[in-house]
Amino acid sequence: MLGSLALLPAASWAQQHFPLRAGEWAMTSPQMPSTTFLYCMNDALWQKALTQNPVCTIQDLTMGATGASYSLNCPMKSFQMRGPVTLTFDGTEHMTGKGVFEMTMNGKTSTMTSITDFHWKGAACSANDMNMRPAHTN
Repeated sequence: MLGSLALLPAASWAQQHFPLRAGEWAMTSPQMPSTTFLYCMNDALWQKALTQNPVCTIQDLTMGATGASYSLNCPMKSFQMRGPVTLTFDGTEHMTGKGVFEMTMNGKTSTMTSITDFHWKGAACSANDMNMRPAHTN
């Protein structure tokens, strides 16, 4: 997944707590097999992990004991991407993500499926974690 996702009103996030074990998480994806992204996730940083990219927006966020889902829309300068995202919680130290995105670039639309795998690494986070870095725009 993009890893960084979008903006929600603060009132909606006030009720959202990170439902899994707090700490540093490693994210991998079959689309980028040799790349690992690190995220610090806890109640305070769960929102930032989802909203790191201010260009994208999240709507219809739902949370449950076994996962979360939302709609993602990223109208970037060079392309637009939108579609549903599902996170599945498998215990407190593992979750998977799946997004099915409609991508439009240069007037052509295609569908892309993104698969991510998150594993808890440890309680301590580092400054290298994606959501500990300053936000950027595309």
